[in-house]
Amino acid sequence: MARRVGYRAKFRYWFDNTLSRGTTGLIGWLGIASVAMILVITVALELVDTEGRHPEPLRLLWETFVTTFSLSAPTTESLIPTLLWFVLALGGIFVVGALIGLLTSGVNRRLEQLRKGRSQVLETDHTVVLGWSDQIYTVLGELVEANASRRRAAVVVLAEQDKVTMEDRVRHRLPDTGRTRLVFRTGSPLDLRDLELVNLNEARSIIVLAPDGVPAEDADAFVLKILLAINKGPAFRGRPHHVVAAVRDSRNLAVAELAGETRWCSTATTSARGSSCRPPGSPNCPSSTTTCSTSAATRST
Repeated sequence: MARRVGYRAKFRYWFDNTLSRGTTGLIGWLGIASVAMILVITVALELVDTEGRHPEPLRLLWETFVTTFSLSAPTTESLIPTLLWFVLALGGIFVVGALIGLLTSGVNRRLEQLRKGRSQVLETDHTVVLGWSDQIYTVLGELVEANASRRRAAVVVLAEQDKVTMEDRVRHRLPDTGRTRLVFRTGSPLDLRDLELVNLNEARSIIVLAPDGVPAEDADAFVLKILLAINKGPAFRGRPHHVVAAVRDSRNLAVAELAGETRWCSTATTSARGSSCRPPGSPNCPSSTTTCSTSAATRST
């Protein structure tokens, strides 16, 4: 048999739920408490004023309101009105102190959320860089040079790094970005909801960076998953995108073509000394990069 829940428990449950909503709920309850306290004190002052010394009710209501938040009670020679004004002043101290604390914590919480880099990007005709590696400084430097002739240019970086950390690292390596504005967001390029933060559908171009320090197959898998997310994601499907990406192993070229719906591809293999050579897989060329591009819904390079 189910235990019957009393009205007190239901009220407590409802009250706890309203408080759990955060700053808005707490400020609402403070407002209700303030109004109730002002009305009670105003009515009490009217009842004890048998000689008509207090002003009219609306004027008295305004004085109690001002006293609550300014803590400056009017002077009176009667004991009971003095006690009532004193109680109102104590209640005002509690209300004002709690309100200041709530507003401060709310502002700090909002600033902390902004520092986490989870807000929506409203840029248009911008360049999006997905992922983080040592190549990002070179990529951003080249983008800054390419955007030197543009009046307004923006580059948005989405990576699984702390927003403030990314800003500090890039600012240290690229102290002058000219007319290019850099925007950083924290999130996974493999997550569709995180991809929606950077407004891919309005982007001028998209660059996918493979992670460092992982085998070629893992880096290629990371790139291919991002291509699939951009090309097949519900929010991006059927929209034109220009995507630039690197496939390290040429054997994954066919999969890259399927993932990005590529139209043409070329393979360049780079040795450890930075020279280009062909064919891929020769002794002087331990790694290869496959460049692909399309005019379909998604372009991958």
